[in-house]
Amino acid sequence: MSRQIALKYVLPFAAVALLILLAAWAFRLPPVAALTGQDTPAATTNATFPPEQPAGYPYDVINVSGTGKATEKPDVAILSLGVLVTKKSVTDARTQAATSMQAVTKALTDNGVADSDIQTTHFSVSEQWNWIGDSRVFKGYEVSNVISAKVRAIDTVATVMDAAVTAGGDDTRFNGLSFGFSDATRADLEEKARKAAVADMQSKALQLARSSGRQRGNLKVISEIAIGDVVAPVAEVAGLARAFADVQTPISAGENEVTVTVSGVYELR
Repeated sequence: MSRQIALKYVLPFAAVALLILLAAWAFRLPPVAALTGQDTPAATTNATFPPEQPAGYPYDVINVSGTGKATEKPDVAILSLGVLVTKKSVTDARTQAATSMQAVTKALTDNGVADSDIQTTHFSVSEQWNWIGDSRVFKGYEVSNVISAKVRAIDTVATVMDAAVTAGGDDTRFNGLSFGFSDATRADLEEKARKAAVADMQSKALQLARSSGRQRGNLKVISEIAIGDVVAPVAEVAGLARAFADVQTPISAGENEVTVTVSGVYELR
């Protein structure tokens, strides 16, 4: 090969190859790929980087909830009652309402309700109007006074309620009756319901693990979702004093239920 041919063909090719190699080094590409024009395999490109961690827990888990219940006869009753009086003057309405409420309160305490278990929940004074055709006629001033009374001797609820309603006369308004638990009874029922909820959760986790061909591992997370009461329905009691005069009002406490729900995360092996 003559010197002129070498200068004309070989040197330019060598210069181009050198530039390609320099570019490959600059962009960290394998020299073979730069020379051949082949794509770099993905495994080769990512080989120097650690694999990404999966989202969530770093181990296989099973997420499950359980519910537990505990039932008991209520040992506390809550009465909501009051007086409602309408008179032409505020003074007359307030005076009569106060007199009737004093009689109601005395009947409650005389029948074993503690002063600390009687609480005013509402008091209002408002104007009352009647519409006759297109005209509005002033009816009077209405005074409403409502209290709640906690009866702890559950067997005396009917006696206490009848006495209070009778004492207030026709001004009395009975708004409702509900049953519940004392603090000590509630704490005991919640403990029983929690144990039942955890047992239910464990059983479900074991069943799910076995059904999927796996084993239930250690409990990693547990939380309590809710505590609720299921209250037995109580017949509505309403009316004026004459409705209570002859026969004692029948009251049935039934049973209340405390429900606890828990959620847990187990290892899945």
